[in-house]
Amino acid sequence: MTGWLPLIIILFAVVLVVGPVMWLKPSARDQRLAALRSRASREGLTVQMKSLPAAEGQGSAAVYFTRWGDTRRLQTGWVLERQRGDHEMNFAGHWDWRNGRAAPQAAWGPLRELLAALPEDAIAIVGAETGLGVQWRESSGDRGMTALEKALEASRRPIEEAIRQPRNSTQ
Repeated sequence: MTGWLPLIIILFAVVLVVGPVMWLKPSARDQRLAALRSRASREGLTVQMKSLPAAEGQGSAAVYFTRWGDTRRLQTGWVLERQRGDHEMNFAGHWDWRNGRAAPQAAWGPLRELLAALPEDAIAIVGAETGLGVQWRESSGDRGMTALEKALEASRRPIEEAIRQPRNSTQ
Protein backbone atom coordinates (compact mmCIF):
# COMPACT_ATOMS: atom_id res chain seq x y z
CA MET A 1 0.00 0.00 0.00
CA THR A 2 2.86 2.39 0.75
CA GLY A 3 4.12 1.86 -2.82
CA TRP A 4 0.91 3.34 -4.18
CA LEU A 5 0.92 6.46 -2.02
CA PRO A 6 3.56 8.39 -4.07
CA LEU A 7 1.72 7.49 -7.30
CA ILE A 8 -1.61 8.72 -5.88
CA ILE A 9 0.01 11.96 -4.72
CA ILE A 10 1.56 12.52 -8.18
CA LEU A 11 -1.78 11.84 -9.93
CA PHE A 12 -3.55 14.21 -7.55
CA ALA A 13 -0.95 16.92 -8.27
CA VAL A 14 -1.37 16.44 -12.05
CA VAL A 15 -5.18 16.72 -11.72
CA LEU A 16 -4.75 19.92 -9.68
CA VAL A 17 -2.62 21.43 -12.46
CA VAL A 18 -4.47 20.14 -15.54
CA GLY A 19 -8.02 20.65 -14.21
CA PRO A 20 -8.01 24.46 -14.12
CA VAL A 21 -6.19 24.62 -17.47
CA MET A 22 -8.91 22.53 -19.12
CA TRP A 23 -11.57 24.62 -17.45
CA LEU A 24 -10.09 27.80 -19.01
CA LYS A 25 -10.06 26.29 -22.49
CA PRO A 26 -12.53 28.15 -24.78
CA SER A 27 -15.71 26.28 -25.62
CA ALA A 28 -16.57 25.35 -29.21
CA ARG A 29 -19.04 28.27 -29.30
CA ASP A 30 -16.36 30.72 -28.09
CA GLN A 31 -13.94 29.44 -30.74
CA ARG A 32 -16.62 29.83 -33.47
CA LEU A 33 -17.39 33.41 -32.37
CA ALA A 34 -13.69 34.28 -32.25
CA ALA A 35 -13.29 32.96 -35.81
CA LEU A 36 -16.27 35.05 -37.03
CA ARG A 37 -14.96 38.20 -35.36
CA SER A 38 -11.46 37.60 -36.68
CA ARG A 39 -12.88 37.22 -40.19
CA ALA A 40 -14.80 40.48 -39.72
CA SER A 41 -11.61 42.25 -38.71
CA ARG A 42 -9.78 40.95 -41.79
CA GLU A 43 -12.66 42.26 -43.94
CA GLY A 44 -12.34 45.74 -42.41
CA LEU A 45 -15.34 45.51 -40.09
CA THR A 46 -15.28 46.65 -36.47
CA VAL A 47 -17.05 44.54 -33.84
CA GLN A 48 -18.53 46.05 -30.67
CA MET A 49 -20.73 44.45 -28.03
CA LYS A 50 -24.01 46.31 -27.38
CA SER A 51 -27.09 45.64 -25.27
CA LEU A 52 -29.89 43.76 -26.99
CA PRO A 53 -32.97 45.66 -28.17
CA ALA A 54 -35.74 45.66 -25.56
CA ALA A 55 -37.86 43.21 -27.58
CA GLU A 56 -34.99 40.68 -27.52
CA GLY A 57 -34.64 40.53 -23.73
CA GLN A 58 -31.58 40.88 -21.54
CA GLY A 59 -27.97 40.46 -22.59
CA SER A 60 -25.78 41.68 -25.40
CA ALA A 61 -24.87 40.81 -28.96
CA ALA A 62 -22.17 41.89 -31.37
CA VAL A 63 -22.63 44.82 -33.74
CA TYR A 64 -20.56 44.57 -36.92
CA PHE A 65 -19.72 48.06 -38.25
CA THR A 66 -18.48 49.17 -41.63
CA ARG A 67 -16.91 52.61 -41.47
CA TRP A 68 -18.41 55.58 -43.31
CA GLY A 69 -16.39 56.77 -46.28
CA ASP A 70 -16.83 60.44 -45.35
CA THR A 71 -18.16 61.33 -41.89
CA ARG A 72 -18.89 65.01 -42.61
CA ARG A 73 -22.47 66.18 -42.01
CA LEU A 74 -23.95 62.72 -41.41
CA GLN A 75 -27.22 62.45 -39.45
CA THR A 76 -26.43 59.52 -37.17
CA GLY A 77 -27.69 58.36 -33.81
CA TRP A 78 -30.62 56.26 -35.04
CA VAL A 79 -31.27 52.56 -34.47
CA LEU A 80 -33.72 50.37 -36.37
CA GLU A 81 -34.51 47.29 -34.30
CA ARG A 82 -36.53 44.11 -34.52
CA GLN A 83 -39.82 44.26 -32.63
CA ARG A 84 -41.81 41.42 -31.09
CA GLY A 85 -44.53 41.54 -33.72
CA ASP A 86 -45.61 42.93 -37.06
CA HIS A 87 -47.53 46.18 -36.94
CA GLU A 88 -48.60 48.53 -39.70
CA MET A 89 -47.24 51.48 -37.72
CA ASN A 90 -43.72 49.95 -37.74
CA PHE A 91 -41.13 51.05 -40.28
CA ALA A 92 -41.10 47.69 -42.07
CA GLY A 93 -42.95 44.64 -40.79
CA HIS A 94 -41.45 43.89 -37.40
CA TRP A 95 -38.73 46.58 -37.65
CA ASP A 96 -39.12 49.99 -36.03
CA TRP A 97 -37.08 52.92 -34.71
CA ARG A 98 -35.68 52.93 -31.19
CA ASN A 99 -37.13 55.78 -29.14
CA GLY A 100 -38.87 57.19 -32.23
CA ARG A 101 -35.62 58.65 -33.62
CA ALA A 102 -35.65 57.75 -37.31
CA ALA A 103 -33.01 58.00 -40.01
CA PRO A 104 -33.66 60.69 -42.63
CA GLN A 105 -36.49 59.67 -44.94
CA ALA A 106 -34.15 59.62 -47.95
CA ALA A 107 -32.45 56.57 -46.38
CA TRP A 108 -35.63 54.54 -45.95
CA GLY A 109 -35.44 52.87 -49.37
CA PRO A 110 -31.81 51.71 -48.97
CA LEU A 111 -32.58 50.62 -45.40
CA ARG A 112 -35.47 48.43 -46.62
CA GLU A 113 -33.09 46.87 -49.16
CA LEU A 114 -30.56 46.24 -46.39
CA LEU A 115 -33.25 44.58 -44.24
CA ALA A 116 -34.11 42.21 -47.09
CA ALA A 117 -30.44 41.16 -47.47
CA LEU A 118 -29.61 40.55 -43.79
CA PRO A 119 -29.26 37.11 -42.17
CA GLU A 120 -32.34 35.91 -40.28
CA ASP A 121 -30.66 36.41 -36.89
CA ALA A 122 -30.08 40.16 -37.41
CA ILE A 123 -31.74 42.18 -34.66
CA ALA A 124 -30.79 45.83 -35.24
CA ILE A 125 -29.31 48.29 -37.73
CA VAL A 126 -27.27 51.08 -36.17
CA GLY A 127 -26.41 54.43 -37.74
CA ALA A 128 -23.60 55.69 -35.51
CA GLU A 129 -20.68 58.08 -35.85
CA THR A 130 -18.40 55.06 -36.22
CA GLY A 131 -20.32 53.71 -39.21
CA LEU A 132 -23.23 51.60 -40.35
CA GLY A 133 -23.66 48.56 -38.14
CA VAL A 134 -25.74 45.43 -37.91
CA GLN A 135 -26.35 43.74 -34.59
CA TRP A 136 -26.90 40.01 -34.92
CA ARG A 137 -26.86 36.93 -32.77
CA GLU A 138 -24.13 35.23 -34.87
CA SER A 139 -26.07 31.95 -34.80
CA SER A 140 -26.15 31.71 -38.62
CA GLY A 141 -22.34 31.35 -38.62
CA ASP A 142 -20.31 31.66 -41.82
CA ARG A 143 -23.41 31.75 -44.02
CA GLY A 144 -24.79 34.68 -42.02
CA MET A 145 -21.41 36.41 -42.01
CA THR A 146 -21.23 36.22 -45.81
CA ALA A 147 -24.75 37.68 -46.12
CA LEU A 148 -23.86 40.40 -43.61
CA GLU A 149 -20.66 41.38 -45.44
CA LYS A 150 -22.46 41.58 -48.81
CA ALA A 151 -25.38 43.53 -47.37
CA LEU A 152 -23.16 46.10 -45.63
CA GLU A 153 -20.93 46.47 -48.68
CA ALA A 154 -23.91 47.11 -50.97
CA SER A 155 -25.79 49.39 -48.57
CA ARG A 156 -23.20 51.58 -46.88
CA ARG A 157 -22.65 54.06 -49.70
CA PRO A 158 -26.35 54.67 -50.59
CA ILE A 159 -27.30 55.01 -46.92
CA GLU A 160 -24.33 57.29 -46.25
CA GLU A 161 -25.31 59.66 -49.04
CA ALA A 162 -28.97 59.57 -48.00
CA ILE A 163 -28.21 60.62 -44.41
CA ARG A 164 -25.80 63.41 -45.37
CA GLN A 165 -27.08 66.89 -44.55
CA PRO A 166 -26.87 69.28 -47.50
CA ARG A 167 -24.23 71.98 -47.41
CA ASN A 168 -25.35 75.45 -46.44
CA SER A 169 -25.32 77.85 -49.35
CA THR A 170 -23.29 80.28 -47.21
CA GLN A 171 -20.30 77.92 -47.00
